[in-house]
Amino acid sequence: MNWRHRTERKFERFSDLLFTHSKKTIFAVLLLVTGFGSQLSTLTMDTSTEGFLHKTDSMRVAYDEFRDQFGRDEKLLVAIKTENVFDLDFLKKLEKLHKKLEAELPYITDVNSLINARNTYGDEKSLIVEDLFEVLPDSQQQIEPQKQRALNNPLLQNLLFSEDQKFAALVIDTQTYSSFDADGKLLVEQEEDEFADELVISAPTDQIYLSDAENTLIVNKAQQIIKEFAADDFEIYLTGSAVIAGTLKQSMMEDTKSFITKMIVMIVIVLGLLFKRVSGVLLPLVSVAFTITVTLSLMAITGVPFTIVTQIMPSFLLAVITGGAIHLLAIFYKDLSKTQDRKTSLRYAMGHSGLAIVMTSLTTAAGLWSFSFSELSPVADLGVFASSGVLIGLLFNLVLLPALIASMKIKPHTAKEDAQEHTQMDKMLLSISRISTGYPKAIIAVSTLMIVVAIAFASQLRFSHYPLIWFPEDHASRVATEVVDDKLKGSITMEIVIDTGRENGLYEPAVLNKIEQATDYLNSVQTQDFYVGKTLSLVDVLKETNRALNENKSEYYVVPQDKNLVAQELFLFENSGSDDLEDFVDASFSKARITVKLPYVESLGYNKFLTEWQTYFNQQFDGVADVRFTGISVLLSTIMEKAIHSSAVSYVIAFGLISIMMIALIGNVKIGLISMIPNMLPILFLSTIMVIFDMPLDMFTMLIGAIALGLAVDDTVHFMHNFRRYELEYNDVDKAVRLTLMGTGRAIVVTSIVLSVGFLVLLFASMSSMFNFGVLTASAIFIALLADFFLVPAIMKLLIHNKGDL
Repeated sequence: MNWRHRTERKFERFSDLLFTHSKKTIFAVLLLVTGFGSQLSTLTMDTSTEGFLHKTDSMRVAYDEFRDQFGRDEKLLVAIKTENVFDLDFLKKLEKLHKKLEAELPYITDVNSLINARNTYGDEKSLIVEDLFEVLPDSQQQIEPQKQRALNNPLLQNLLFSEDQKFAALVIDTQTYSSFDADGKLLVEQEEDEFADELVISAPTDQIYLSDAENTLIVNKAQQIIKEFAADDFEIYLTGSAVIAGTLKQSMMEDTKSFITKMIVMIVIVLGLLFKRVSGVLLPLVSVAFTITVTLSLMAITGVPFTIVTQIMPSFLLAVITGGAIHLLAIFYKDLSKTQDRKTSLRYAMGHSGLAIVMTSLTTAAGLWSFSFSELSPVADLGVFASSGVLIGLLFNLVLLPALIASMKIKPHTAKEDAQEHTQMDKMLLSISRISTGYPKAIIAVSTLMIVVAIAFASQLRFSHYPLIWFPEDHASRVATEVVDDKLKGSITMEIVIDTGRENGLYEPAVLNKIEQATDYLNSVQTQDFYVGKTLSLVDVLKETNRALNENKSEYYVVPQDKNLVAQELFLFENSGSDDLEDFVDASFSKARITVKLPYVESLGYNKFLTEWQTYFNQQFDGVADVRFTGISVLLSTIMEKAIHSSAVSYVIAFGLISIMMIALIGNVKIGLISMIPNMLPILFLSTIMVIFDMPLDMFTMLIGAIALGLAVDDTVHFMHNFRRYELEYNDVDKAVRLTLMGTGRAIVVTSIVLSVGFLVLLFASMSSMFNFGVLTASAIFIALLADFFLVPAIMKLLIHNKGDL
């Protein structure tokens, strides 16, 4: 008796143990689930861009250092379309919107628009820095002086108004840090005045950054406010990286609730049609509900947030755990119609399918666990917790389900009723058996040809990570971003930090000249699909100040070439009452910030230019200062590069682990490896589908390969586990294939249907990324089913000639 037979006997004895102690088992499981479930409410969400990187990642560390010094670079951008942005009536309405946003938006630090645009000029006695419109004039004619000042200020065009003067913008800066501590308590301090009763937010000492929840509140409130002001002559568009993150979270939450509900309904229908029993519907759903509860609770307990990537986990677990339950229940109900005894049939079902269910769970978990090595935090989290969820579900399927069966009164169907239910599917499976073993060479030849064609298509796959196009074309955030990119030349920023490494290093004209040359170089970038909309830096403030102190003459809009003069002018600007200098330099004048305004394009679109710019800046500042590129656009580019590398590693790990398990199950290295060939078909055919329908390899579709491999192997494991048993018993491949398909084949078909239906529910998702994920994963499951029913038997037919071959 080999290890497989011994294991099957142990499952039978375990079944008897559970049957005897069913009530104690159920009570223990309920206690466990209740304990974990009590922590579910503490689960947080994170849709931030930086959240894709591990906190120890060098790019994340650099980005955090930048935020600590200069503040959060993710902003809200409100653009308004009108006939003339300098029209008095428009400006009055703009002022009302500006003040309402300033007064009512939570967790913000500043709102900038034409109303309070920096207006720097000099008189005979001093430097004056004030708002462009300290008070709106009474007539249109009186606006002309401020209009000319705005038009003569190169900083304002494409920042606060468009070139054609038909779009105005409000730029909203948010807090860098959260208003709450790690325990969720509001950070407050009492005003120094002993009579003051106003509470103000204090600066956090442990530097917890603005949370995803706070960002969402800002976006939600902004959406509410702009609805009050929207009109035909006041069209409002809300965008910015902070808005994209907030909108992604809104869509994610809506989609998750929607497709989990739809998935449950579809699975209930499928289970009802399959088993025609209430227990056949309720038992798998109980196992699934407990699995998802415990898995998400584990995330909450360990402080891991729910993300754009891990949102697929509940629906995935729902489908996979249901599939495992079906294999056990299908065998149990079929045997129950013969024996009419629950204990005997449960014992048989556990012995027959227990090992196969364990192996399929392990292979699925291995496919998912391969993601845990990812350089991207949410993908690694998916690997850890989705694989854990599969193993948790395995325990519920093999412990809770048998205990519930033992405690329930399940009426057995008669053998005649059971036979009638199986007639049509049995005919189909018998036909498949005859074809697969009757024409093995033809099946393998056709499969080989299809693999070659699929490989040719796979070579044409393109990589892309472009969250904006995940939204429908008419989605408000997508429309707003596209409009702002077109009319205001950019909705996202790249940040460049110039570090001289010495105090007052930025007083040096040589350094300032290089910064000016570098910004001129960036502003010259213009291609068909990419451009720099604007740069903002210390040099702009300095040139503005120099002009103001020289009778406001345009020829003095230059960088002073005297170090002492630079220091003096910056000192005067600091003492003018404006705090704008803090946005561009640190307190010791050793570090300068250059903000580069860019369009929101797919992440790899930044790569070419980023490489060129880094080379240019390194040469430009060689021996003068260190240069570091950061900001959301840089993070997006970095994330995609890491995703490509991590996916390749995950595929190799998944294939290696699953191959080892398959060899262990079959007990033969040669046949174990050959049986993995059909499991590569889904991945190859998915590549063909993606090329034909122009689906990119993005953050979601990259996950499908390892997931599809794990799911595809499930059917192969069940098939080979039973084929192995029958081939050894009868030494006849044809009979072994026929008995395998007639036995476990029906459960394989149903689980494939359940899995496919589960993922096809994602067709109702509002985001195209989830739609594509659902279509491709369901397609992979269907292709895997065909491969296991036709190609695997054909290979076994040609490979095995006698009992000694296996």
